[in-house]
Amino acid sequence: MTGLFPGEQFESADAARPALDVRVVGVAVQANVWGDFDYAWPAPLGEPFVGQRVRVQFGRGGRTILGFIVEVDRVHSDTHKLKPVSQVVDQELQFSDDLWELAQWISQYYMTPLGVTLAGCVPSAVGQSVKRAETVVFLGEASADLAGHWPKSLGVRQRKALDELLEARKQGVEPLTMEALTHHSGIGRDSIKRLILRDMVRTESRPVTLESLQGKLANEDPFPLNSDQQTVLDSLLPKLARGFSTTLLHGVTGSGKTEVYVRAIREVIAQGKQAILLAPEIALATQTLQRLATRLPRVAVLHSGLTNAQRAFHWEQIRSGQASVVIGPRSAIFAPTPNLGLVIVDEEHESSYKQDTAPRYHGRDVAVMRAKLAKVPVVLGSATPSMESYHNAQTGRYDLLTLPSRVRGLAMPTLKIVPLRKEMTRGRIELVGQTLTNKIAETLDKNEQAILLLNRRGYASYVFCPSCQWIHQCDDCERPLVWHQAIQLMVCHHCNTTRSLPEVCPACSGKIVLFGYGIQRIEDELARKFSLARVARMDSDTMTSPKQFQKVLGDFAAGDVDILLGTQMVAKGLDFPKVSLVGVVSADTSLGLKDFRASERTFQLIVQVAGRAGRGDTPGSVVVQTLFGDEPSIQFAQSHDYRGFALHELAERKEAAYPPYGRMVRFIVRHEKIETAAEGAETLGRFLQAHLPAHGVRTLGPQQAEFARIRRQFRFDILLMTDRPGLIQQKIGPILRQASRETPADILVDVDPMNLL
Repeated sequence: MTGLFPGEQFESADAARPALDVRVVGVAVQANVWGDFDYAWPAPLGEPFVGQRVRVQFGRGGRTILGFIVEVDRVHSDTHKLKPVSQVVDQELQFSDDLWELAQWISQYYMTPLGVTLAGCVPSAVGQSVKRAETVVFLGEASADLAGHWPKSLGVRQRKALDELLEARKQGVEPLTMEALTHHSGIGRDSIKRLILRDMVRTESRPVTLESLQGKLANEDPFPLNSDQQTVLDSLLPKLARGFSTTLLHGVTGSGKTEVYVRAIREVIAQGKQAILLAPEIALATQTLQRLATRLPRVAVLHSGLTNAQRAFHWEQIRSGQASVVIGPRSAIFAPTPNLGLVIVDEEHESSYKQDTAPRYHGRDVAVMRAKLAKVPVVLGSATPSMESYHNAQTGRYDLLTLPSRVRGLAMPTLKIVPLRKEMTRGRIELVGQTLTNKIAETLDKNEQAILLLNRRGYASYVFCPSCQWIHQCDDCERPLVWHQAIQLMVCHHCNTTRSLPEVCPACSGKIVLFGYGIQRIEDELARKFSLARVARMDSDTMTSPKQFQKVLGDFAAGDVDILLGTQMVAKGLDFPKVSLVGVVSADTSLGLKDFRASERTFQLIVQVAGRAGRGDTPGSVVVQTLFGDEPSIQFAQSHDYRGFALHELAERKEAAYPPYGRMVRFIVRHEKIETAAEGAETLGRFLQAHLPAHGVRTLGPQQAEFARIRRQFRFDILLMTDRPGLIQQKIGPILRQASRETPADILVDVDPMNLL
């Protein structure tokens, strides 16, 4: 880890030196360094304030980075050696008192530098002048007849960008904004200019249009609450006036949790307050928005699929109090609501609430803390609550409310476990077995709809040579590249590096084989078996904008799609009454991982996707293909027995002292040289042992990480486990600056890790 720390001085000769009587501010910078730094405050910049975003020169190279003022009029003995603040970003404070305090807590609990944490709370677009026009990109005439067979003379990113545009055209949402296209494909604007010269794409400039937030309710309640829903709502409403509380709402799939959310939010709005509703992913946030936009007034959205102009607009509508409801994934918890009255976390069990880059916070846990600081209630909803939340409810830390039955007395779908080994045909690759194939045929014959899930992107898991056993790996990550049929490229799912498929094996010139299976291969199989069926695929390779989510879900709702094929995003929250069949192509993708949460994830995924079936008048059925039918997670899922699974899983966790009975902190040490990474891990290991108590903390490692190399950096990890909450943060947090100085490699900290890979 590199950088300067408090007390160290800058020696840049070309930096302007302030006068002796200049004011001094403390600045937390957006860099992986602990502590804050003294800067001179030039008088022409106006009056500084705590929380203000600024730009400063940092480090001996003098690069300009974002920072946040954390102290004004700090005493400094020698202002001649201070660099001045370069630029002011904000003239107005972006943080309310509770948000500022929340950021301090995240920094301390998740052991993340404060500047990095603060930068994660405010979108970079906020405070910038909103563009009046934006550039949009279309496929050009020269691309019209190629249909994805792009010239090999094009670079891999250019081909990926063309494929993004082709997919958008197929889905009826062309054009894409230049901002979205460059973000998702990794292509640069210069490369797009070269595509324009070849007539492969064309661009237009269009006015930026921002939809005003709807101020009136368009629709009344579609139906009265049933007795279970009314009981839950009657329990929630008094909490809205009592300050902070945490309620776990455990409702089976199709039990009407969303309707309870709507009634509670309406009560909050009637009190002149605002509500935040978190959904785990953009796909679910998009459908939630569509369902609630006509039921609730002035709904704002916050997610990464917005353009900078849209993001800044919604942020300002929320901050000014114009927006009554905020909907979005985990980062929406930082919405600057001045009159917050309620926080709801839907599908609270979802691992996507955990941020995988610094600050590595968990959206659900941050939501609970935000509600606590704002003195408002928080509701956590799920059909398959996380073990942590269920344990908190069992021990009395959370209130527990239940919706044990589906609305209108609908039956839970029947679930059939199909052993894949019995359905495999020698010499043929059939990912959709005979049982599932027959059920799909029956469903289509009855003019009903089906959802198929395979939690694996791409076409083939490996590019393989059977002659010499060679597997094509990413040069930067040493992980197998996945063949993507649609873009005719191999992709690393860890760093997004792309490569062309070699004609022969580079090692022995043997024949290349595409080994394993992915969602694109299933798409081809469905096209072969059900040529007349209308199939739509929903995964992160085809969904790059909210418009694409809306288009696919809208077509499915309208009956224009017969089979919706997707990864885990189709398992959550989708509500389509004509879906009578759900197929899980392989329930085993999580079970093979070396992760103590594998069983929990498998159970949740099966139960959640099974819950998409039978939500209308047609009874639902579920077919689960698996190689491990005797696994407890699959057996409990077959009978929709959440309580049985939870008690079984919690007993095993307790014996091993895994969460929720213990706390984990993972330290990852990384460097481009394996020797330096190993040395750094050993150094950090000795440092941690020296500063942790002799009893109460168990240490595993240092050891090479399961994914030993990612993005050209070798990785070692150290796992600390304790049953005393906050102990590791208390002992190690204040001395991370010292640890980083003594360790000759980069240190990453992951508190409460969701995976150990």
